[in-house]
Amino acid sequence: MQNVEVKDTRNFALIGHAGDGKTSLGEALLHTAGATATLGKVDDGSSVLNHLPEENDGHHTHTISSHLYAFDWSGKHITLVDTPGDPNFAGDSQIAVQALDGAVLLVSAVDGAKVGTEKMWRTAREAGIPVVAFVNGVDRERADFEAAVESLRGLDANPVVLAMPMGTNSNLSGVVDLIRMKAVNDEGESDVPAAWKEEAEAQRMALVEAVAECDDALLERYLEEGALDDDAVFAGLAEGVRTGQLLPVLCGSATSEVGVQLALREFLDLLPSPAGHEFTGTDVDGGDEHPVAPDPKAPFSAVVFKTQIDRYAGTMSVLRVVSGTVHADTSVLNATTGNKTRLGKLLLLHGAKHEDVAEAGPGDVIAVAKLKNVHTGNVLTAEKGGVHLPEPTIPQGVLSYAISAKTQGDEDKVYASLGRLVEEDPTLHLGREASTGEFLLTGMGELHIRTTVQKLKRMFDVEVELKTPKVPYRETIVRKVENVEGKLKKQSGGKGMFGVCYLTVEPLPRGSGIEFVDEIVGGAIPRGLIPAVEKGVSEACQHGPLTGNPVVDVRVRCIDGKHHSVDSNEMAFKLAGSFGFKAALEQAKPTLLEPIMNVEISVPDEHVGDIMGDVAGRRGRVQSSEAKGHTAVVVAQIPMAEMLEYASSLTSLTGGKGAFHMEFAHYDEVPAAVREKVIEEARKSERTDG
Repeated sequence: MQNVEVKDTRNFALIGHAGDGKTSLGEALLHTAGATATLGKVDDGSSVLNHLPEENDGHHTHTISSHLYAFDWSGKHITLVDTPGDPNFAGDSQIAVQALDGAVLLVSAVDGAKVGTEKMWRTAREAGIPVVAFVNGVDRERADFEAAVESLRGLDANPVVLAMPMGTNSNLSGVVDLIRMKAVNDEGESDVPAAWKEEAEAQRMALVEAVAECDDALLERYLEEGALDDDAVFAGLAEGVRTGQLLPVLCGSATSEVGVQLALREFLDLLPSPAGHEFTGTDVDGGDEHPVAPDPKAPFSAVVFKTQIDRYAGTMSVLRVVSGTVHADTSVLNATTGNKTRLGKLLLLHGAKHEDVAEAGPGDVIAVAKLKNVHTGNVLTAEKGGVHLPEPTIPQGVLSYAISAKTQGDEDKVYASLGRLVEEDPTLHLGREASTGEFLLTGMGELHIRTTVQKLKRMFDVEVELKTPKVPYRETIVRKVENVEGKLKKQSGGKGMFGVCYLTVEPLPRGSGIEFVDEIVGGAIPRGLIPAVEKGVSEACQHGPLTGNPVVDVRVRCIDGKHHSVDSNEMAFKLAGSFGFKAALEQAKPTLLEPIMNVEISVPDEHVGDIMGDVAGRRGRVQSSEAKGHTAVVVAQIPMAEMLEYASSLTSLTGGKGAFHMEFAHYDEVPAAVREKVIEEARKSERTDG
């Protein structure tokens, strides 16, 4: 690690759609910079970035976790972060982007911008970080550089070409650097060949005009002089990238390393150093928000944007230092939790390998092993004069599976091991659904869940079974019934039991829960025994008469009762309350409620009709449909029961180009035809279990 100033530090993410070559470009950049001796390849398992067994088992062709590689080149210290593009693992990408200073957007020269391209472009823009694009695979069959650049306009981007290919497909011989007007290939730089001169000059003019239009002073100068020199063009480009007005586009082939050296140079020149990235924080001791300067002498602050489990180092927390200088064996404050923790060794990550470093400053990305109670999204800072930085947003999972130990007796080991993986991957969630009794593992998609199960077996030697989860139905009533008797009378042989209550039940609006109202007057039920009636009602609510699911959205009024001076007690009135409520439910026309989900589906334009039809077939209601570039976003409300295996269906409908997110909206009544089927299945299951 070079001891460089903040202005000579760079950290950036490779982002984009799955399969467009992020990892291959990362390998080419490392090889070009001399960080690796040979060019790593994804296909043969020699990649230093994709080093997880799950990424090299012959089943996965995509990155499943963000991988970091720190290296030095041309007087700069660089941290490259290769992020997943598959929507199952894109949560990792979204978290990483929020902590870094720039991003390189990969675009396929064959297919152009896709759903994942657009999603990560918007993620980077929302995070406020500058972006440069790289059109990859110009040497592939059916590659179309111009079409790929045009597809970027559909993202509401303003692409400006910095490098044009010399040839296409197997005839690709190099690229033209349009800023310096030089041909760049394996042999170095040279004058632009005559065959490409005219096109290069036209592209250069378009570049200069685009840059001039972003700055009034440059535009005036361009109109007066009819040209801009290289320094002016580059300065205008850098400002356009910083403000998001321009999206510079480079091109080449990562696998054959064409255009990669030029791309690396432009990435480092155009993407800003940490000195140009302003974070906002709040003093831990209280106070207003204020900018946090990337000053090595300021109080230390950092964001934890990744947690990973290393076979040898254990759990490692990956930090992006924002301010100050931190040394090994330093005590810091976790501003998120308020707890103090001690940093041990500071580590630079080189894929699966790491090296010790003595210190780290603004913009540096380091890992620290075995931090106690420190998780992804936490902010670490100095104990004195510390600052609380904004915590990165963590995407929520969209798909759940019921999970159980494959071997009886392994339950504790399974859930403890899963807890470790949830700590590593915050887009996973493990919880118990009280109404069904199932443990649910929730993730970003089916592949995400199944990959987690693979890791569970590899890392902790435990196996689990996955099942489609039960839908957490609820029961309620549709009409009011009055003065229903609940009675317990046992007054023969020994101590008696006597309690009578009269209940009126009525439906409440959705989401109201259970409301118990005491309307006893005149001592019909002694004050001390009325809570027992409420407890009996509450316990009876846990198992409705139709499917055994909880009863909700009911008001229960206890209006009258009878008691015995000797034989009445809490148990008698608890049972009387339970009996009365159950009897009232039967008379109040019980019905079934199902959870309805808010679903947002992003697909290429050509699949909108298929999605609309599929939503209707799932008893869903489309709320809106909005075009965002070449992508359509369909917002709908769909019953959870119809969404349990939606990830696979969406993949089939769109050829893997769609993505979705869902969250709970509300409960609604199940249609009669569906209700009878659900009730029959519940009763059949009860008979089987019994």
